[in-house]
Amino acid sequence: MSIELARDTKGGAGHGSLIILGAEDVSDARRAVEVTLGELDRTFGDVYGNDAGHLEFQYTARASHALNKAFGAPVGKAFGITVGAPAAIGVVLADTAVKASTIDVIGYSSPAHGTSYSNEVISCFTGDSGAVRPAIIAARATGLELLGAMGDVPTSTTTPYI
Repeated sequence: MSIELARDTKGGAGHGSLIILGAEDVSDARRAVEVTLGELDRTFGDVYGNDAGHLEFQYTARASHALNKAFGAPVGKAFGITVGAPAAIGVVLADTAVKASTIDVIGYSSPAHGTSYSNEVISCFTGDSGAVRPAIIAARATGLELLGAMGDVPTSTTTPYI
């Protein structure tokens, strides 16, 4: 029903997520929550952080209706997202991704436009799976190097999956 990237002021730059699910049957809504919670360990694998900021990379070979609602991703096409904080790193992530592969940018959020004034940049893109995944991998390598130069080696929250 609703997906919002709410500002999370704990720890500085960053977002929380407010996702409101609805269903005609309560068991469908309950199942959606179960699936979401079951995927956290996997999808947080490509979330990295250190004292200077954080990076996030997500990829799917086939975007769902939820990604369509949240980010305008074409249903059934590959979708990728990069998040970089501080915002300057996020700009470089977006630039790296579009130069690494032939992808279509479908969203770009900056501190004053779409991130509730948090110090980050989010880029969303789509295309063929063979282009989107390499774009994410290239952006991740660049982001880890840049954020690492600002502090400790950025560590993954769980185990990377991309």
